[in-house]
Amino acid sequence: MWVQAMEKYGHVFRDVAPKQQAAKEAVLTLDSKTVALAEAKQALKEVDEQVAQLKAEYNELVSKKDKLRQESETTAIRLERAQKLVTGLASEKVRWEKSIKEYERAMSNLPGDCLLAAAFLSYCGHLTSDYRRQLEETWVKKVKQNAVPVSEEFSFVNFMATQVEARDWVQQGLPNNTFSQENGVLVTRTKLWPLMIDPQGQANKWIRNMERNNGLKVITANQIDFMRILENAMHFGTPVLLQDVGEELDPALEPILNKSIVKVGNRTLLKLEEGKEIEYNTDFRFYITTKNGNPKYKPEISTKTTIVNFAVTEQGLEAQLLATVVRQERRELEEQKDELVMKMSHGKKKLFELEDRILHLLNTAQGSLLDNEQLVNALQSSKETAEEIKQQLTVSEQTEIKIDLARQAFSPCSVRAATLFFVLNDLSLVDPMYQFSLESYIDLFILSIEKSPKSEDLQE
Repeated sequence: MWVQAMEKYGHVFRDVAPKQQAAKEAVLTLDSKTVALAEAKQALKEVDEQVAQLKAEYNELVSKKDKLRQESETTAIRLERAQKLVTGLASEKVRWEKSIKEYERAMSNLPGDCLLAAAFLSYCGHLTSDYRRQLEETWVKKVKQNAVPVSEEFSFVNFMATQVEARDWVQQGLPNNTFSQENGVLVTRTKLWPLMIDPQGQANKWIRNMERNNGLKVITANQIDFMRILENAMHFGTPVLLQDVGEELDPALEPILNKSIVKVGNRTLLKLEEGKEIEYNTDFRFYITTKNGNPKYKPEISTKTTIVNFAVTEQGLEAQLLATVVRQERRELEEQKDELVMKMSHGKKKLFELEDRILHLLNTAQGSLLDNEQLVNALQSSKETAEEIKQQLTVSEQTEIKIDLARQAFSPCSVRAATLFFVLNDLSLVDPMYQFSLESYIDLFILSIEKSPKSEDLQE
């Protein structure tokens, strides 16, 4: 058995031995390949690290390139804006330096100017033009005697309103003279509600045009529901014109004239009669007019309202009638003058708005001014507008001189017509039946021009 087992072992060994040898060789080969694979992986890792490093360097260089390009573009834009700023500010420098000197001079004269303006606002509303001038001259003399700083040529209108506002009033129907513009300031700046003496209806016309786009309500004291309209207007903040009042005002208006306003939390209330309270909108405005040319109001009314005399003056009527006769005889001249005034007013208004916008942007600017595109564009626009306005003003002044010379040829006609109006107007002192409105007189004046024979000689 042993021999048989050895024989079997020999046969098996002869089969297994080569395989064992092959297995050993395979293991050795595997070990060598594993080592080679590890070395290859290490080499690949190093290559990957190099590639990643190169990519990072590439990305960094690309980013740096983009940053440099962006900085280059930003620098180019800043350079362009800097040139605009330098050019724009250089052109504005002269005008702004002049304005600063004027403001400094005006600030030094503020004590006297404020005193005169306050006095004018308080005491001159009911006076005629001549009395206003006399009183103003007396006040100026007293102020100078007491060494109070005051402007050499104090103007109530220029101190209290801008040229743009004054031109807007003229376009809205207010006569273009000092007396009427003073009335415009008195009406718009007083803290009391204005009571306007308006026998010729000029204030009524002006208020209607000025407040037309604000939903003006026109009422009379004879209306049954005039208080309801007033209450709604105070609630929603719309203006109201109470026209054709007499020398006595309705007692129901007392709380409105007294401005009996109270604050309850966040609410603003106006106390009416019998303890009634209504919501009050601070945008509410109240105007009162009377056709009585010489009313005698009680002191209580004078203290609760600002009485403003809108009775037409001879100078103002001459200007209106001159415009009327020129419009009838030389319509193109008057239309040209109106267009000229509109252009000049629009240009100056736009210039003021641009100046305010530039100063606001300069005041609120953060960081570099060169990064503020809005400011640069506003300055450039201001410069272009200023140049356009200067050219327009130069042309306009020359044109206005020619137009005024042509219009003055009709001046004798307007002077005679104005004188005649005041003569006829005084007839109402003899008997009230002779009363008539300025509007009807102007209609009659136009009719007389149309019916008069045509002539080449203006003196005829």
